[in-house]
Amino acid sequence: LLLGVTCYAATRPQNVKNPAGMPKLHDMTTSAGESSAANNEHHQNLIEKFPGAMPASAFRSRVETMLKARGLDGGNTLLSTSFCCDEVNRSFERLLSDSLGGHSFNLGGLSGFPFAGSVGIGAMASHIPTGGHAVVIYGPHVGFSTADYAAGAVERSGIAAPNGCCGSAIAAMNSITAEHDEKSQQPGWFKRNPPLPPIIDMQQNHVQEQIKGQFDPEVGLSHDSLPSVAFSAITPDVDYLLGTGSEDETHKLEGKASTLVVIGGILVNTAPGMEDYFVPMRFELFDE
Repeated sequence: LLLGVTCYAATRPQNVKNPAGMPKLHDMTTSAGESSAANNEHHQNLIEKFPGAMPASAFRSRVETMLKARGLDGGNTLLSTSFCCDEVNRSFERLLSDSLGGHSFNLGGLSGFPFAGSVGIGAMASHIPTGGHAVVIYGPHVGFSTADYAAGAVERSGIAAPNGCCGSAIAAMNSITAEHDEKSQQPGWFKRNPPLPPIIDMQQNHVQEQIKGQFDPEVGLSHDSLPSVAFSAITPDVDYLLGTGSEDETHKLEGKASTLVVIGGILVNTAPGMEDYFVPMRFELFDE
């Protein structure tokens, strides 16, 4: 039974329905005094680029409060994540797992797609505490450089200049746009002729095909729009694996998880020593 749905648009968070006994979900927006970064230039530029973004610690605190209101905690809940394998995402996963037992099940691969597949979902389900709950959080990621306050690159430890982020999604974008505009073709590892066997690049091939399915040639793709497009491309895969694509459908963790919480959004990576941000786009709670 789907108790409540909260969906967040990329430009404006919206509270659709609030599960009984939980704090109001529209409170999951950033208040000016909530973060020490709230009034600095970096924060303001990031919020302008990604409306609705929250400092990672603030997002974790809100989610923790909401889950505890439903009786979900580290002793009875398994956290599963589906984020890109890029190392810049691990600190955000650790931050979340600290609230739920200190560990998490990894479903993700390139760009945040749930490449663990049905076998991974089955393994994850078997790890849920007896009579307990499951929280699945997923989404693409994007770098936000402090050098020029631009999306698509981020400072990394030991590298002088900002580095592409998410590289997989950017590679897919470049290849897709090149198909529609010969002038935009760029050399690089993302475009091979002849293509490698599917098994070699099966993840990247899927990333590209799914993003291509969301591509509108009239609108095009850019570093600014790519994260939202990638989120729309990932979500059907998550729904297919979890069986959460329809309110009338029984999710596939029925009988394994008393409560299933699905959270989706965009992870915004920042420079070393700075706090990452998260843009909440989806919050769904299913209860037996």
